[in-house]
Amino acid sequence: MMRYYQRRQRPTQVSSELPFEIIVEILSWLPVLSLLRFKCVCKQWFLLLQDYKFIAKHRDRTCYTLPPSYHCERDKKLFATVCDENFVLKCCCSGLSLEKSTTSQVCRIRNPATRKVLYLPDAQVCDTEFMDLGFNSLTGECKVSCVYFNRAQKEVGVEVITVGKDETWRPLHKQNQNWLRRGKAVLTQSCCGEDKVEWALHLPEIITEGHDMCLQIHSLDLWSECLTTSTLPEGVFVDLENLQTFLWDNRPAVADIVGGDLHILVLVDFKEHKWSQNKIIVPLKNLKVDDTILTDEIVIKRACSNTLKFQNGAQLISYDMEKKTVMVFDSLELLKKRIALLKSTLISLKEMRSEINGVQD
Repeated sequence: MMRYYQRRQRPTQVSSELPFEIIVEILSWLPVLSLLRFKCVCKQWFLLLQDYKFIAKHRDRTCYTLPPSYHCERDKKLFATVCDENFVLKCCCSGLSLEKSTTSQVCRIRNPATRKVLYLPDAQVCDTEFMDLGFNSLTGECKVSCVYFNRAQKEVGVEVITVGKDETWRPLHKQNQNWLRRGKAVLTQSCCGEDKVEWALHLPEIITEGHDMCLQIHSLDLWSECLTTSTLPEGVFVDLENLQTFLWDNRPAVADIVGGDLHILVLVDFKEHKWSQNKIIVPLKNLKVDDTILTDEIVIKRACSNTLKFQNGAQLISYDMEKKTVMVFDSLELLKKRIALLKSTLISLKEMRSEINGVQD
């Protein structure tokens, strides 16, 4: 009986192994630097931490932001710059940063969290209007686009480079710069910091034939590299020269001030050349800032979730179209907050090297 009792009292052995699904859940909440060390645990973990689906899941749910790699300064324009002040931050996507040298045409993609960097071939030796970085979390494809001026030939061009495939920048589109030279913005169909599964550039252009004029928007899908051109319907706006272009819920839009109201027409689907049937009309009398009604000097930046955003010098004016309320922000302070909220990522591109000792990843 004693022997039987002793056998019955022996503690039951419990398996020390967790299901791999539980391990994945736990790892997805940890900071990048910890996960980089865990790559050495086993081959299964090594492969998991390089899987794009896991990387996207980790970035979406983690609360860990980037280390303090950037600070913001005010110059003729607002910008953020790297701590060593040799590179300017052009844009961010999925935790990666696109940076350009302050003294040359050198560009690089940097992961501030892992301290890895990849230098790109020099961009066009021209005045750069706009640079953008795209990362497709579904395919792992990474591209950089560059919109530049060639003042000698009076044209604007778009070039791209596919990271890991192209050794030089490839031209995709050229057009006359008669619209952009007036200070009109290039529109990019994506939001800063997000995965750019859909990614396009929109370049407006005024076409003149004799005494007739029309406005065209050239839309370049940067993943497929297909170009489509949509023409503004005739007679919608009288004065094409004073039109403004911006993004309305991430779609190209054209606007003008008519009789004290802001009239807006949206290009709903650039691939199908489909415009909105009716104009969106916003009364400017509702936009009172310091008892001053905004006039023809307003610069429309973006519309998102029923909120219109205008630039007024160093100020950003946000107008809630439903509540009819106005808020004023300092652009530099907003930029600082946005930089501080950038999240870290595990993404490592082919041939990225340590920015400290140059060791290849």
